[in-house]
Amino acid sequence: MPFTPVQKVSAYESIVLQIESAIANGDLKAGDRLPGERKLMADFSVSRATVREALRVLQATGVVESRPGDPRGPVISHYSPRLLEKSMSQLARLDSVSRVEVLQFRLLLEGSATRLAARNRSEADLDLITTRHRELEASIKADGAEFFSDHVARFHAAIRRAAGNQLIEICGNVVGGIMSELMVRRLRTDADQLAIVQRSALDGARLVEAISARDPEGAAAIQVANIYRFYADDLDPAEVDALQPFLDPPVVE
Repeated sequence: MPFTPVQKVSAYESIVLQIESAIANGDLKAGDRLPGERKLMADFSVSRATVREALRVLQATGVVESRPGDPRGPVISHYSPRLLEKSMSQLARLDSVSRVEVLQFRLLLEGSATRLAARNRSEADLDLITTRHRELEASIKADGAEFFSDHVARFHAAIRRAAGNQLIEICGNVVGGIMSELMVRRLRTDADQLAIVQRSALDGARLVEAISARDPEGAAAIQVANIYRFYADDLDPAEVDALQPFLDPPVVE
């Protein structure tokens, strides 16, 4: 039986882990107040500096909330999905996450989101998706590619919202923000910007039709192909190969 080497944990990390475990177990709930510093020092048998470092970490990660100068202990935060969005955004922007990894995740996520949107969308959802696409088309006619990335982001966000899944919406917002940055750079380096955005808008129109018709598979296929096509000319052979499993049918260069 293989064993895992023991990891050394600092005192403040131990406090953080114990408080997080108490929340996960239900011993501490949103709105509960932790003891003050003196009580925590006694409970954990640590210094004031250690308690303050643990509380700083818990506050920075959104686990607790405290007010400057408040002598009472910090309060356990109400969970917000935006905390997950913040953490994911920081992770995705690390140098260790490659462009192709972001693209793989986006193809997987947007394909699934679009499939769910076509199945679950309400009339209000469809109205918003349609409105966002019309705004996209109007922007191209008025300004060319200048504000394209902003309108594309809103269009895709409306589709993700129609999917009816909070985690998909949060993850999509994170990845969509990163892809908007890549999109701006892509358009800046391409001489035929207008043709690229017009083709993307045309795909968007087909996508709206498929979602309106409640065609999950057709909508997902259009979405994935549209995203891939936008970046295809800027990909190296290894990146193209890495994205093939996400395309149906595979794209042959």
